Amino acid sequence: MKLYLIPLLVLGFHMSLGLITAQAAEGDLKQATFCHGFKDDQSPKDVAEFFSQTEPVYLSIELKGRPKSGVVAAKFMFRDDQIAEAKVDVATVNKGVIFSIGEDTFVSFDMKPDKPLPVGACYTVNVTFGDKELGVFPFRVAPPKDSIPSKLLKATLAKGTDDERKPVGETHDFAAAEKVFLVGSGSLGLASWLEATWTVNGKVDDAGTRSFTMEENKDAVPFSFSFIPAGGWPAGTHEVSLQIDGQEVAHEKFTVKAGAPMAAAAKFEIESSQLFSDDGNGEPGKEVKSFTTDDTELHARWNLKQAVPVKGVQLVWVLLESEDAKEQVLATADVEAGVDDQIDSSLTVKDGLPAGKYRIDLVQDGKVLDTKNFKVK
Repeated sequence: MKLYLIPLLVLGFHMSLGLITAQAAEGDLKQATFCHGFKDDQSPKDVAEFFSQTEPVYLSIELKGRPKSGVVAAKFMFRDDQIAEAKVDVATVNKGVIFSIGEDTFVSFDMKPDKPLPVGACYTVNVTFGDKELGVFPFRVAPPKDSIPSKLLKATLAKGTDDERKPVGETHDFAAAEKVFLVGSGSLGLASWLEATWTVNGKVDDAGTRSFTMEENKDAVPFSFSFIPAGGWPAGTHEVSLQIDGQEVAHEKFTVKAGAPMAAAAKFEIESSQLFSDDGNGEPGKEVKSFTTDDTELHARWNLKQAVPVKGVQLVWVLLESEDAKEQVLATADVEAGVDDQIDSSLTVKDGLPAGKYRIDLVQDGKVLDTKNFKVK
């Protein structure tokens, strides 16, 4: 599942006639123009080289002559995903027009985002007239004015990262049960987004696609993406692609010589479960049997008898009994798919939990596999 969400869009459209002196065959495209608005006759005003994240996207379609019928349709696309669409029947405009010699027809569309659009040259508008394609027209959404230029400085494959997000064990050869890390650094501007896409034996595995968007300018900032398919890596050559604002900036291939033998047959068996207080850095520290009302970071772990595919697994934190609250679900957390012999979950509570009884459910595909009960004192 892709993490990057396309903002909801509201599409508006307008249509009008322009008095153009040139005449040509009906139904042919004369010109498509992106602009920042329309004139009274719906011809383009202020031609646009790009758009900001929040402004409407205006597209003026100029048809040759005055077609008497037919539907002009515009599909606004973000990469391969349709984000808005509108259709206009030209008969509703040309109805009743007597003098059409020397005049053309304008059909204008505007897309008004209700959330900021992702930056990048990832957009097109596909325009058709009846069953005929008039064209595919690209446009770009620019980053904010105070954003620094985004560029990749370095990217490499590794077996892990250290505390400073630097690569550990750089390699292009991995075992079937190893998580592969794409580690790098870049100068990343406000609103820029990075995305990693993993290809397993020639086919993109959507479960591995991850992305994040910058909330401020950062120069030479480290980053990392990691992935292992559910069931482990099959033998073969696999790939990972890194994009900044939708444009590929790095492409790495790696090899797995011996594929995962346990992918289909391994059984999900729980050996034990544990609770941990926090170590002060957001990680599990000392093992405990219960928590206190002062604990704001709670950690739980399930140990499995062997490394198995972990897919469709959730941890559900539940309040069972407390003096001031009814039984309720506090939080749920999806476990990243992969091959592992350990499942971890953490709960952050700003002011601590009230004294009472609690439990954590380990759930797979809607079925509770195990429950860990604990108290807060």
